[in-house]
Order: sequence, then C-alpha cells, then structure tokens
Amino acid sequence: MKKKLIILYFVGGLALFSSCSDNLELQNPSKVTTGSFWQTPEDLESGLATVYNVLVDNNNAGYWEIQAMQLKENRTENFVARNDVPGRYAVSSYKNTPSTSETTGMYKAMYIGIFRANQVINYAPQIKNIDETKRAQIVAEATFLRGLNYFNLVNEFGSVPIFTDLVKESADYFKEKSTEEEVWKQVIADFQAAVTSPLPAIYPSALKGRVTKNTAIAYLGKSYLYLKDWAKAEEQFSKLVNNESANGFGLLDDYAQLFDGKHENSKESVFEIQFSRQGGATIWGGNPSERTRATTMAQELAPGEVGGWFELLPTKVLLDAMTKEKTADNNFDPRALTTLAWNYPGSTYYTYDFASKFGVNAIWIRKNQNWWNADEGDWKSELNEYAMRYADVLLMLAEAKTMQGKVAEAIPLVKRIRDRAKLAAITMTGWNQTQMMDEIMHQRNIEFAREGIHWYDLRRWGTLEKVIKASQVGGYLNYSAKYNYFPIPESELNNNPKMTQNANW
Repeated sequence: MKKKLIILYFVGGLALFSSCSDNLELQNPSKVTTGSFWQTPEDLESGLATVYNVLVDNNNAGYWEIQAMQLKENRTENFVARNDVPGRYAVSSYKNTPSTSETTGMYKAMYIGIFRANQVINYAPQIKNIDETKRAQIVAEATFLRGLNYFNLVNEFGSVPIFTDLVKESADYFKEKSTEEEVWKQVIADFQAAVTSPLPAIYPSALKGRVTKNTAIAYLGKSYLYLKDWAKAEEQFSKLVNNESANGFGLLDDYAQLFDGKHENSKESVFEIQFSRQGGATIWGGNPSERTRATTMAQELAPGEVGGWFELLPTKVLLDAMTKEKTADNNFDPRALTTLAWNYPGSTYYTYDFASKFGVNAIWIRKNQNWWNADEGDWKSELNEYAMRYADVLLMLAEAKTMQGKVAEAIPLVKRIRDRAKLAAITMTGWNQTQMMDEIMHQRNIEFAREGIHWYDLRRWGTLEKVIKASQVGGYLNYSAKYNYFPIPESELNNNPKMTQNANW
C-alpha cells in the first residue's frame, strides 16, 4: 500500500520540477511550462505529485519534515531545542530574527507548494484524453493543497502575499502582502472548492494519504474554528461526526497503536503524511529521484546513547501534565506512556532498562520513535506523521459547541477521548463554559503532544504568554507577543520591493 502511494507522490515528475524550486526568489517559474509538458493525464498526475512532495521535502523545509516539525514544538513549554542548530535554538529561546534560515526555509517551501499547485490548476484544462471526473478531482486536490499552504502561512507568518495565477513575467513576481483576513478568505475558498468537488469521501487503501472530500471538510471546519466562527466550525465537523457509519471514522481502541507503525492510515486518520523506505539512499541533497522517501525525524529526536541527535527535549512541565491524572485502575495515562519515556517501574526504551541506560532523571520522546529497536539504525524512519487525526475533529467539535454555550452537547465528545485513555469517569453534567474549556485545553495538550498543534492552540485561546512565562522553560524570559508569528524573511524583503515586515518586527 505504501509503495504504490509513494510512487504516486514522489516519483512522477519529481526530477522535472526540482530545478524550479531551488531558488524561489530568482528563477523564472515559467521555465517549467514548456510545450513538451502539460499534455497528458500522466503529466497532470506528475505535477500533482510534486505538490504533495513539498510537504515532506527535507531539502526545502517541508511542513511535515524535520525543521518545521521541530519548530512547531520547540517554542512551546513542552519541549526545548538542543543548541547545536542555531536557528532552531533561536526559535526555541525566542531569539530568532528575519534572517533565521529555518523559518526562511518554511516560508520558501510553502510558496513552492503554492506555485506548483497553481500550475496544476491552470494547466489542467488543456490536458487531452482525460476523464472529466478525474480532471476535476486532480484540480480539487491541488486547490486543497494550495489552501493548506496558505493555512500554514497565515498561521506562521500572518499577513502574506497571495498568488492564485501563474507568474508569467518578472513584474508578476512581486506582490504586496494581503491582510490576514484576505489570506483566510483564500484558505476558506480553496477548502470550500475541494469540499464541493467530485473528490471521493474515501479512497481505496492503495491510495490512502491522498486528500479526500472528508479531509477538506475537516480543514474547512478547523479554519472556521481558528477564525472563531463557532457555528460554521460546528457545521463542518458535524458532517463527519454524525456520519461515522458511512465515512468509517473513529478512534482506535489502543492509543499506542497510532504510533507503532503497524496501524497507519487507520480509521483515525483524516490526513496522514506518508513516509516509506522506498527510494534512494540519499538523505539530504542530490537528485530528488535518489533521495529516500523516509524521514530522519526519529534519528533527530533519539537519545545520544542510541546514536540519536537529541534535538528536541521534552520538559518536566510536559511530563507533569501527562501524569496529572491516572487511569481508572491507577496506571499512567496510556498517552503519557506512548508519548514519553521516563524512569517509572519497568520502563524500557530502545530495548534497554530506562534508568540504567539513560539515567533516573531523563525524559525522552517515545511517540513516533522506533523505540522497540536497539537504536535508530541507518537514520531512515518510515513512521508517518499525522496532519490531522479524528480525535482532533472530536475535540474541535466539542470546543465549537462549548463556545456557543452548548456545553452539554460537548460532554459525549470529550468523554470519548477520556474513555479511550481509560481515565476515571468524571461528572461533567452542569459544567459551565469555562470548566469545559479547561478540560478541552488539557485533553488537547495531552492527546496531541509532539504532533505540532499545541502552539497554535495556545495562541488562539489567548493563553500563550501566560503558559510560556509560567513554565519557566528555556528562554521564557525572552518571550513577548512579537514571537507569536514569525517575521517575513529578510531574503524576501531584499528581493521583493513591495514587501513590508510584520508590524511587531
């Protein structure tokens, strides 16, 4: 199943498109659109493959590869960065600048994705001998992926330029920033287009990982939630939650199975980022066709004792949050045991007794690590990353209901999350909005730790400064609201005469 999907994503047309992405600011994107391309259905599929590829391209700071994944977590109270990579450490300690290469890479990667999506959307009408439904589906996938890149851009950088047409001459290359409101309108429009398209609600197992109508519905709901349009968010999430028998969504009974590599693309997967050991041996650099389709994320986060680079370190603050409440039978929350490794009775990690190998006070990441092996081996991990899980949909729907005063309707949704974690039953009947939101906030922190969601939750709840400063973690004394968003990269300011820096920077 993975092999077929990886071939779709990464092999088709990959080498052809690589040259245009190497220098976003200087090269003319129209070089790719020669008369020899954009002719056949295979060309269109290949073009779409390159849009997916940007999400995981290690050489271009893909949003679900090592750089961005670490930046999503290392600026929260839950993790800190090792200081050997200056840019990542700067973000973690709130000392990053417009010239920080890692945030510049993220910005560039997302515009590469937008550029490639616009190619697919604009050239799809000229493809001959293609089934019309298939054409519409490919355009819908590309439109969703464009919206996803804008969703990530507006959440990371705030106000940014919008491109929906092909860049045909140098004058088209330079645009002023649109307002955040305008960027969000583009996000909503792209996700709505995918929702109303002929995209299938579910793909067959061989094509798992591709965008579906249900993926678009979930992200449309998430966008409304971030905009605090609770009623519209509820409307979208309810389409999924009220139709589980048809769409097949649900929670796995065992939380640990989500991250064991044996239950990927399960009923809990709304949008899952695919990794595989298919492909070449090259990890960084080289021709795209020679690169591995695996991720080095597990190697990045493993302890030095097993050959890892320990680039993202869990904090005691996170461990305390995850062990605050035990299960009904007085065991640790399975989410704590799945997410973290620490010194508890019988703890083993990478086949070793934890305390003997790693020390009695150590805390390490277990989630999405190949911790059942003796080490991370040759650096190549094929453990998928979740862009969105169904547990997220349930808790976002609970939040949307709660914020409209429908606290009682949120109870069964939150209960599903608690029950899967085997927590003791609590009486939520009669809770007010504040009590329910406190529970939702806590459950989201525990449920999604290490999955790159927490920072954005804290920011939209308005609790970011309070949490960061109360944690006394890392560079908390350096934090100010300035760091809520990344600055526009210095290279973009230098190359685009119409670009202006974000207000706080």
